[in-house]
Amino acid sequence: MLALVAAVQMPVRAQFVHYGAQVSGGCSYVTDDQLTSSPIFAANIGGYVDFMFTEWKNPWSENIYLRAGLNFTRRGTNISQDLTLLNSMRRGYLHNYYAQIPVFVGFKYEIPQLPAGNFVNFFIGPAFNVGLFGRRWDRQLTLDKPQESRNYDTFITGTKSDRASFKHIRRLDASVIFGIGYQWHNFTVDIFMEHGFVALMKVADVLAPYDVFQGRTEENMTEQEKAERNAYLGTNQAFMLSIGYQIPINR
Repeated sequence: MLALVAAVQMPVRAQFVHYGAQVSGGCSYVTDDQLTSSPIFAANIGGYVDFMFTEWKNPWSENIYLRAGLNFTRRGTNISQDLTLLNSMRRGYLHNYYAQIPVFVGFKYEIPQLPAGNFVNFFIGPAFNVGLFGRRWDRQLTLDKPQESRNYDTFITGTKSDRASFKHIRRLDASVIFGIGYQWHNFTVDIFMEHGFVALMKVADVLAPYDVFQGRTEENMTEQEKAERNAYLGTNQAFMLSIGYQIPINR
């Protein structure tokens, strides 16, 4: 952020300094208050390019950088729900694949106690995700309840559309990524967390019309607001370990 402010306030020039590739693995899950969730294996593979600000009269000009990239990512979750009193059980998963564009602000610092070429870096920034394709499994069994809404399996009783993730969840997602990394010459190792901001789906809030009886009035809650209230707040989350290699760009 400091680099961006400085770029506006004084004449500086952004220059490509590195390009590289990374492979990441870790765990991903969805923060779903309605269902119990557990992680699935998450993955990233992609490339990036680094910018630094030259002709910037600042002692940190060689430490601050911007990074833009393009990743192919896997996100999702396992779901589980046991309603003992209703003799009902639900199981399922979401395996979703996205094209991701991350944009970071980073700070790289060479460790003075070690030989040249050893760096530690910190980074943070937004990521924009577009869903490409995905797999959805949803199965529910309820004893003594023959209704199709209580007994189904998207792999058996469902259609192809029922098994396609992005027929049921939002295709566009936005998140923030922050992490810490270590670099030895051109090799990099990073640990980062990704926190999503967009609820994956829209579910009508059946309690919204009754808020008027809980201290709310028609004046401070319109019918449109009731209709737009989302009962589902689950967002993508991920913890990742990344290994990469970068190459300096000749100036």
